[in-house]
Amino acid sequence: MDASSPQPHAEFRKDRWYPGERCLAPSSDDKKLCEASIKSITVDENGKPCAVVLYSDFQEKKIPLQRLQEVKSTKDCSRSFIFDDQDLEKPYFPDRKIPSLPNAFKLSEDGDSIPYTINRYLRDYQREGAQFLYRHYIQGRGCILGDDMGLGKTIQVISFLAAVLHKKGTREDIENNMPEFLLKSMKKEPSSTAQKMFLIVAPLSVLYNWKDELDTWGYFRVTVLHGSKKDNELIRLKQRKCEIALTTYETLRLCLEELNSLEWSAVIVDEAHRIKNPKARVTEVMKAVKCKVRIGLTGTILQNNMKELAVPGLLGSRIHFKKQFSDPVEHGQKHTATKRELATGRKAMHRLAKKMSGCFLRRTKTLIKGQLPKKEDRMVYCSLTEFQKAVYQTVLETEDTNSQGEKVRTLCLSYLTVLQKVANHVALLQTASTSKHQETLTKKICDQVFSRFPDFVQKSKDAAFETLSDPKYSGKMKVLQQLLNHFRKHRDKVLLFSFSTKLLDVLQQYCMASGLDYRRLDGSTKSEERLKIVKEFNSTQDVNICLVSTM
Repeated sequence: MDASSPQPHAEFRKDRWYPGERCLAPSSDDKKLCEASIKSITVDENGKPCAVVLYSDFQEKKIPLQRLQEVKSTKDCSRSFIFDDQDLEKPYFPDRKIPSLPNAFKLSEDGDSIPYTINRYLRDYQREGAQFLYRHYIQGRGCILGDDMGLGKTIQVISFLAAVLHKKGTREDIENNMPEFLLKSMKKEPSSTAQKMFLIVAPLSVLYNWKDELDTWGYFRVTVLHGSKKDNELIRLKQRKCEIALTTYETLRLCLEELNSLEWSAVIVDEAHRIKNPKARVTEVMKAVKCKVRIGLTGTILQNNMKELAVPGLLGSRIHFKKQFSDPVEHGQKHTATKRELATGRKAMHRLAKKMSGCFLRRTKTLIKGQLPKKEDRMVYCSLTEFQKAVYQTVLETEDTNSQGEKVRTLCLSYLTVLQKVANHVALLQTASTSKHQETLTKKICDQVFSRFPDFVQKSKDAAFETLSDPKYSGKMKVLQQLLNHFRKHRDKVLLFSFSTKLLDVLQQYCMASGLDYRRLDGSTKSEERLKIVKEFNSTQDVNICLVSTM
């Protein structure tokens, strides 16, 4: 902390403080006063008013208001704030140039609009998406936003919420979020408009990402209903101290009765394709939620068959949907379909699209490619190493049979699985590197293959770490090694995706052996750790590799 800031001519205490003001606050050892800025005004555990102050070294500390002193510089300083209004705007991206679009985006003639602080970062299709959500919300009708993954469904929802909650993204929001007694002390009247509350239901894997995005894009009063603290947060909700509640599908099931006792302006369901099965417990729970409007978000509205699109009420009963839509379309898609069936199927598809267009909005990356940053896709073909070729040929020559008398060559799935492992990294064939659910036959093939390579097997046991991380056992690893060296020189960030967590293990050991600083995200990563890992990868200069499982 910097104690060399301007000292006051005389001790001067104020009766009233505001967020953003400069002050003199006690240092961590309480021996001297240091210049700081007030980040927020709150109360301590005893209910007494205090301030969260930010020192020049970015440390934060909670200080009782009566211990703060006003800064009186020797110079006549007309500016009494360490931050001006622009510094307090959200979102704030210090490494990005602020776009020159200082206007809010009006959603209605009543004054509801996306604040300029958010609008300046939106693309046209995202404004259209927020408008779509707002229109259905105002009309009291549910809808589904089904954009491709990566097109910003989260920010479209946040834009919509900012509009209906009348957010500005400025100091005004900070003051409006203050407790009522503080507003009165500032001679400001609390908002007389009825307070709205929104419930967002999301998988645990993205729950804290929602919290982080809401905190990034505005001054929302958000609570997370999950884990051991959910009972305390429920009390806050009942006291209407929050605007947005985040919870998981499981917590919703456990707390359904208590959540139904509250009046929700809308329930927003992330990954809504999870509730496609009408008989599933999760679907029954979602149907039991009491709310005015339901909004679904999904990037994969159709996963298995057309019957998943049946929306009771909008498209009739499931029997009606099957007769009018799914059966004609599916019959028309068969390779044996007659011209009549093809024509009937097309007509049914057009009718279905027309009926759904009112409540369903979907944009693909191809459809709006003109609004997206240019992306370059390159497919790099990698040759097998000499050792891989030898192992691959050995697999092809394997003639063993299983207990039913079928040759290995006829068991395509197991056979292809083994060849795929060889093409990625030979070490994946080792028993220790195979899945617990791996078929017995596949293990038998692996054992027979490696009986011809005893030196490699022994080396894997004696020096597994070096073997797994050595690129000479994988053509892809040799190419990857060159790519990573290139990216390292240019200080580029690299995401390495793999369907197999075992291959991620190999990549992880390679990073460790090469002294590369990396982070890893897979199914075993705890939800609260995910956000921390992503932030470290994005903000830490030396961490330029993140290993990600696609499963």
